[in-house]
Amino acid sequence: MPSERPLNEANIVVFGGSHGIGRATAVALGQRGASVLVVSRGREAGEAAAADIKAAGAKSADFLAGDLSTIAGVKLAPDSAAAWRPALSGVMHTAMGAFKGKTMTSDGLEFAFALQYMARASLNRLLLPQLAASGDGRILHIAGDVPGLMKPDLDDLQFEHRKWSFFKSVLGTHILGFMHIQEAAKRWQGQPVTIAASCVGSTKTKAMTDPIMPLAMRLMAVFGTTPEVSAVNAIKYPTAASAAEVNSAVLRNPKKYEPKKLRLVCRVIDFEYDF
Repeated sequence: MPSERPLNEANIVVFGGSHGIGRATAVALGQRGASVLVVSRGREAGEAAAADIKAAGAKSADFLAGDLSTIAGVKLAPDSAAAWRPALSGVMHTAMGAFKGKTMTSDGLEFAFALQYMARASLNRLLLPQLAASGDGRILHIAGDVPGLMKPDLDDLQFEHRKWSFFKSVLGTHILGFMHIQEAAKRWQGQPVTIAASCVGSTKTKAMTDPIMPLAMRLMAVFGTTPEVSAVNAIKYPTAASAAEVNSAVLRNPKKYEPKKLRLVCRVIDFEYDF
């Protein structure tokens, strides 16, 4: 287990921190004295989470209402986060959604693509100045351990020509996220910012147990672990004394802190990835 850096001066934004893994992570960061901003859609749950984080020992804990599935919400969030604190020590992406069938956002985008890929990649880029300003900004994506045979169709990300399925949609956004992490790490060389992903398995979260989630996912949640267990690596990464070894990497095993460097290859006619 890595030694920890002090968080008493750290400012960390947790997108999707009102429930589940995000909330468990935010509370643990609060226990270490960090200032935490929870961003989510539900005000009641968000304010309750902020109160719990403050009670855990956070230097400060605040809530920001934001719909990250919309372009307008994504544009607004960085300005609000920068107004909250001009320097950010960490950005955690834990927001995920539940849906039975193909769902489109008000912007005409497939819902999982909008929330679990586009929002994350856009927010990372827009918050880069605030992350760099801290001198050690760390970005983490909560993701799934995607099978190697699963490949997104880069020519049909909105499922306009192929049949939509929950697993193709959700797992595809995780692979797109891995691609973003790898490319961002390359482009941000020289910046004091690291970016990584933490994979989790079946977890008893609000999203996985939602009635609009496919039955297979709800059954997996019944036998899943707790958010606190799934959040272990999500806590270790932002608190580790150094994150250099985790840059452009995936913490694939939720039970072990073992970074695996991303090695994705994207060609015109094919797509490959390997942990």
